[in-house]
Amino acid sequence: MPDIAHIATLFAVDPMAALLVAIPLSLALIVPCERLWWIHAPCALVLLVVSALFQAERHLAFDSYLVGFFAFAAVCRDIPNRPLLYRVGILWFAAFSLIAAVIYAASDRTDPHAIEAKISHRPIPQ
Repeated sequence: MPDIAHIATLFAVDPMAALLVAIPLSLALIVPCERLWWIHAPCALVLLVVSALFQAERHLAFDSYLVGFFAFAAVCRDIPNRPLLYRVGILWFAAFSLIAAVIYAASDRTDPHAIEAKISHRPIPQ
């Protein structure tokens, strides 16, 4: 079982791990945003700062999800009742999760040497 330091290192280095942390966090914050409508913005800011400082390269999927994370603070302020807030929040983050998943799947994260070695049946150069 991985320890906290290993999980924190993965979050700081891998954009997919950061995305997998951001999605449940944003859904969990829908309940307290009924009273504190601005609660999503500081959390998104912390995620953005940590990813900007520690990730070697920026990833569009994570950044696009953070846009939805930031924007929900402004959206939830104008929603009048709690059941509608929950519905809109779940649909909002589901839509941004799908957008982030499509961007992540479409990104070119493959090693060209590994693809060439597979095609030509040669060992992968190190």
